[in-house]
Amino acid sequence: MYLSRLTLNRSRRALFWAARPYRVHQRLTMACPPPTDSGAGGPVAERLLYRIEANHDATIILVQSPALPDWRAAFQDFAVLARPPEDKALDWPLVEGQLLAFRLRANPTRRQVCDQPGGDGRKRRVGITDELEQLAWLARKGEAAGFRLLRALARQDGLLKDTQTRDDTPRSLAFLSVQFDGALQVLDPERLRAGLAAGIGSGKALGFGLLSLAPLRG
Repeated sequence: MYLSRLTLNRSRRALFWAARPYRVHQRLTMACPPPTDSGAGGPVAERLLYRIEANHDATIILVQSPALPDWRAAFQDFAVLARPPEDKALDWPLVEGQLLAFRLRANPTRRQVCDQPGGDGRKRRVGITDELEQLAWLARKGEAAGFRLLRALARQDGLLKDTQTRDDTPRSLAFLSVQFDGALQVLDPERLRAGLAAGIGSGKALGFGLLSLAPLRG
């Protein structure tokens, strides 16, 4: 696995592109090989994940990919970068019981039957808007991915919106966006490595699911 850091320039093209997360995903996939399958009909074991982080100084895109990206293929004729991409091989020397800080931008959802008039009775994903329920969702995802949630702050980023075109038909996208920052404890290193590679939750093509780990300070 590789982790890349893309720093955007201040051009209108860069700002407009970064505001369209599905377009960001399309551009990033030009540089990264397609994901690998764990087996016939099995889930994706490793995939492209990314997170857009904007502050007063710069807009950064963190990209996690199974192989070293070919950024020239994506940005040679698309001048939105302020400097060359920074790449590094990614390793997770995890051990059971280890305490780590984390950041995750996620789309917390639950499946719910549509009760609107004329609904077909099928379950659909709906965003979880209550903060306590969001934290409970994260705790469940953590248990499945091999870690215990110790503490977390949930920053509400509202709805992330974009459009997707399929068969020449535009489709509106709207995903609830929450950034979690906190601390976790490693329960199962192998399961956590798999969770890190596959991403956490839904909406990964819109910049959700990248779990970043760092030494816990303080």
